[in-house]
Amino acid sequence: MQQLILFISKYRNNLLFIALLLLALVRHSLKNPVSEHHLNKTLSSASAEFQNFTSNWKHYWSLDEVNEELTRENSALKASLFQNPHPSFAQSTEYSFIPTKAIEYSYKKLNNYILIDAGRLKGVKEGMGVISSTGWIGTVTKTTKSFAFVTPFIHSKGAIGARIKNKGLGELVWQGDPNKGILTDLQREFKPTKGDSIYSFTRAVVAPPILTGIVTTVSQNQEDLSWKAEVDLTVDFSNINWLYVCKFNRSMELDSLTSKLE
Repeated sequence: MQQLILFISKYRNNLLFIALLLLALVRHSLKNPVSEHHLNKTLSSASAEFQNFTSNWKHYWSLDEVNEELTRENSALKASLFQNPHPSFAQSTEYSFIPTKAIEYSYKKLNNYILIDAGRLKGVKEGMGVISSTGWIGTVTKTTKSFAFVTPFIHSKGAIGARIKNKGLGELVWQGDPNKGILTDLQREFKPTKGDSIYSFTRAVVAPPILTGIVTTVSQNQEDLSWKAEVDLTVDFSNINWLYVCKFNRSMELDSLTSKLE
């Protein structure tokens, strides 16, 4: 069916010409002014409907290209947004974002995974952070030319540093529920409260800080008086689609600086 529509769309002008020629012959053969008027009216209407029909189908079959273009624009928008200080504790804001699609993933296992359709050819490297429009996703762990594996937060080794603005740094860990995380080891002077926003906190070369969850309940460890908070994750790991691989644009400068310190 698609091939037929594409054929009609490609040769629609030729087909329209043939149809017009046939109608002209019919009109000429009738030699009747009234019939000629009706035929002209029918011809104009049919021509407009035909053009509209083929144009609509052509746009329908190009939706994938439109979606990809919108994704590129969204990626550029994210880059521009991160040029402004995100949270006040952001170490660096100079990132670009490689748009990619999750083509396979799991969320009910102990060690979940995500396979994305971008690899070394698009600049994806191991250790890069991966985010979505709603929050932190995970880290690239393996790459090929065209694909990459991502270890998501919902993995036995997916824990990350995280913090509440102006309330200290802790560790965000996953304990089996794909919708929740636990923020631990917050110092006693930084008591979290319900509704606080949790931001990821990784090395600058991995990703910028990004909203990851919202505090729902709070408890205190009686041994060292540190705080623990249950967090509702902002990402729905059961329904992921377009993702963004974070590329730190000043990696070479940072590498050259750290090499001098060794």
